[in-house]
Amino acid sequence: MKLLKQLKITGCYVLLALITITQFKVWSQAPERPFILVKASECQQILNKIETQEWAKEIYDTLKLATDVEVAKFYKNPTAYIKQLPFDWSKKQQNRFPTFFKTTHIRNGVQENLDNATDEDWKPAELLITYLQVALDCGTMYYLTQDEQYAFVASSILYSFIKSVQQTEVSTWRGRGGWLFPYDGFREVRVIGYRLPLIYDFIYPYLKKEGKAFDIIENKNVNFPFEDAQEVFKTYANITVNYGQSGSNHSVLEAPSLVYNALAMDDKMDREKWLSYFFTESTENQDALNVMVKNYKDEGDIWPETSQYLNHTTSILARLMLVLNKYDPSLKLGEKHPNVLHALPRLDYFVYPNEEIVRWGDGHRHAHVPYEAYDDAYAVAKMDGLTEIQNKFAPLINRAMNKGKYKREGAEALFWYDGSFDNASTNVDLSRTDRVYHAGIVLQRNLSNTNNPKDGLMGFVGGAHMVHGHAEGMNIELYGEGQVLGVDNGRNRYGVDLHENYSRIFAGHNTVIVNGSSRGEGGWVDLEINKIQLISMEPEVGQEGVSPNHSFSLTSFEDDKGDKAEATQERTLALIRTSPTTGYYVDVFRSKSRLPNEYHDYVYHNIGDKLTFENKDLDFQKTPKRYMANADAPWKRNKVYRHPGWHFFKDVKTSKPYASDVKATFHTKKLEQGNVFMQLHIPGFENRTYTKVKAPITFESPEPYDNLPTPTLVIRKEGEAWKNPFVVVFEPYNETETPSIQSVAKIEQDGLYKGLKVISKTPSESLIQYVITQSKDEVFQNETLDIYFKGTFAVITLDENETLQSIYVGEGEKLSYKNEGVTTNSSKSYYKEYTK
Repeated sequence: MKLLKQLKITGCYVLLALITITQFKVWSQAPERPFILVKASECQQILNKIETQEWAKEIYDTLKLATDVEVAKFYKNPTAYIKQLPFDWSKKQQNRFPTFFKTTHIRNGVQENLDNATDEDWKPAELLITYLQVALDCGTMYYLTQDEQYAFVASSILYSFIKSVQQTEVSTWRGRGGWLFPYDGFREVRVIGYRLPLIYDFIYPYLKKEGKAFDIIENKNVNFPFEDAQEVFKTYANITVNYGQSGSNHSVLEAPSLVYNALAMDDKMDREKWLSYFFTESTENQDALNVMVKNYKDEGDIWPETSQYLNHTTSILARLMLVLNKYDPSLKLGEKHPNVLHALPRLDYFVYPNEEIVRWGDGHRHAHVPYEAYDDAYAVAKMDGLTEIQNKFAPLINRAMNKGKYKREGAEALFWYDGSFDNASTNVDLSRTDRVYHAGIVLQRNLSNTNNPKDGLMGFVGGAHMVHGHAEGMNIELYGEGQVLGVDNGRNRYGVDLHENYSRIFAGHNTVIVNGSSRGEGGWVDLEINKIQLISMEPEVGQEGVSPNHSFSLTSFEDDKGDKAEATQERTLALIRTSPTTGYYVDVFRSKSRLPNEYHDYVYHNIGDKLTFENKDLDFQKTPKRYMANADAPWKRNKVYRHPGWHFFKDVKTSKPYASDVKATFHTKKLEQGNVFMQLHIPGFENRTYTKVKAPITFESPEPYDNLPTPTLVIRKEGEAWKNPFVVVFEPYNETETPSIQSVAKIEQDGLYKGLKVISKTPSESLIQYVITQSKDEVFQNETLDIYFKGTFAVITLDENETLQSIYVGEGEKLSYKNEGVTTNSSKSYYKEYTK
């Protein structure tokens, strides 16, 4: 406590005195520095926070301990310390600083960006980043303590960087070059460019009173080169504005470098000029904020890319809104753009019962939720008086802290966050259905009243074109027994054969491939597909749902890229719970091509050890060449692919043509939680063959399946698959249970598929369910069953004595069963339970 009281005197009071002395000097064209992350006038309240709040004291103590170690090393031998920066001494000229080693990556003799750079490639950059971070930490400690030892270390590192970097030219490689990363300026501004102005801002009071820097060439302390520093800041701002890529998250990822370097400019006109490129002046290579925020037109809109990019992007915007609001409170960026803040927690709602994330495109299964951005959003909302947003984020922050998922760390937390939210709720209510609109995703969930994640049910249908999207068709994922079982392949390293020619394209997804030719074409890296269109769903997003046990969606897709698929498709995905611990999914996929000699392949991947069939007469035979037609087709990274990607399938075995019903099971027996199964009931139709394969590993699967092949089923239908579509009933269960479904039989009308009869035996009762799945506004009438239904989706549930238990109409106009008739209202949905 004595130290902290001393800091108050030697730190803030001296700094405020310095402000008073220098405020009228000619170079003072802005509030006295520092002011980018924090203002000089805020120092006292930060020290009070360190003294009174344990989390703040822990951050301070951790920062001081690590920084003091580096300061001691520097003062022991300043020359040796600075010479550890990645200088290329072989290129040193007389009386000049040597240049730094460049960070590059060469593959197959060709210079590339750093997507797939090796550890060796990254060594110069990592070393440089380490020392720049030391300088930034020293600058922070100087701000808090006014101890000039910290400022001298920071000044010497920044000085050395400036003198070295100015010995080279900025690369113009493909319009995306850098200074030290000549083939990836995009990364340079993200990992290096933004740090320099922050260091300068923190130590500016020291520099302005002629604080020195150590020069390893002259071997003496020298004055700081202000003009050179300003040129460096302008260069990094220029790399952001005039290099790079618009129309994607790149503009946001580069924006901190632009904003921080602009704020480091001492001339007010320069500062305002470069800040205008962030606020309103878009260029060919950089979108301004007024363009970026168009992605958040409505409350709940999210950045239109994949999960790890959308939240990271929005987090950066929220932080920049906070920084600029602090710089100029009259901007009120939170008030002007509240939907940016509302977008931040959306990813918390796209989660399975085990809290893994719904995956589309290049998205991760375990993407980090940026809780520090929630704190940023709360701070912005507090500044701008946005009570609704404060009330939205307080429980989210509190919940994350209580669950041990979030701990405030880093200097920014000291500067910006205050207090706790002990009285805030910690509930996050997940709706029965939700949508990721830009990704075409329609998801359904049914959480069990057991409150056990393994009893939860959830699945989704999705697919669309976006930056970092995949040509995935109308794809599904399915959850069961605490795991995502029916999986999308995900992604690992960009640019490699597996990613380009499998993960990104149809065969890596649970979809239907048409004529062996489904593909993406045009758009971002030539992977454009049409967006999945919603035809109908129940419940609607945010609604209660008419039934606690049923939900469904009907979606459509045009598979018309290239010229060899030319297909129209519909997919019904239904979730039916039969008890607190049992339930199943119904997947009905219709597909028809406008071309002659059509065929369609239904592909389903499930993590596991093996896929087995109860039908012994399928007569599987090895067919190693079945999917190899495009194995040696041309491939050009990010431009030309080996569609549809199924040449990666191994151990391919195919049945004879088979028209009977099929029952199959995926066995997953190496999970830490114990054995898990996914059983499939597949009604039989003519002209079908069944193939089982080993697909590549599924990334981010639970161990050990993140390093094992993925057993996969492919069902081929010769001819159209519309009138008699692909129909699969999925039931997950574990080793302590037996499957509840006893039998599945198709229901037909005039030789056409209309639905299913599913008999189940749950832990408490036996059920007979008629599940009717039609295209919109079709009619099913069966005199034997005494059922009439005009509509899209319905479930009639009976007990084992065939006594009516419930009627569910997901969408329809009229349903009758024996003596019971239902006419729906304007909502087209209906549910009624009958007395047992």
